[in-house]
Amino acid sequence: MPKRRPAGPRHPSRPAGPRRMLGRVGLLPAVVATVLVAGCAVADVERTADPAPTPVARTLRTPDTLLGLPRSGTPLPPGLPRFRLNELTREATPATSTVEGVYGRGRPAPETIVVSAVSGTVADPQATLDRLLKPYRIPKPRSVEFGRYGGEARCGRGRTADEGHLTACAWADPEVAGVVVFLTATKQPDRKEDFLTIRDELEQPTG
Repeated sequence: MPKRRPAGPRHPSRPAGPRRMLGRVGLLPAVVATVLVAGCAVADVERTADPAPTPVARTLRTPDTLLGLPRSGTPLPPGLPRFRLNELTREATPATSTVEGVYGRGRPAPETIVVSAVSGTVADPQATLDRLLKPYRIPKPRSVEFGRYGGEARCGRGRTADEGHLTACAWADPEVAGVVVFLTATKQPDRKEDFLTIRDELEQPTG
């Protein structure tokens, strides 16, 4: 009697593992592309620039003291290069307020501070800044922190005709331009923080 073959599937099934693995692998590029596209969309939203803040309207005032020094009527040292107020007012048309003052305790004084500033419409702040520092013959003025009102500021060191030491810091923005000069008989430390303090004292928001 002939032997019967054991019953079994007529068509042996193929291993499911490789096909399923290939299917998953095939899905990966689509998933990655989706994630990347979504990521780019989020990044684009995050990179959207914030609107520029509206400039604060300001006016200038003449403080009674600066850095603890009283306002003084003492003449400036002879030969001091200077950007005079009548020249400064031409940098803002029309000029809405001005300040010019000398601060110190007599002559000779350990330190004298000279300030000049104008508010109005400054058409070209960059060019104004260049002109403000030119009289002081500073070899290499450097950009410095400009403070809460923005714009651009530069400071540099020079000498006076009587061999004194000076540090001149000027700033300019579309509404205000000015210069602060620190005069001493001896070499000075860094004055950038003092400059920011004085700018805050001179400029006051209006309204």
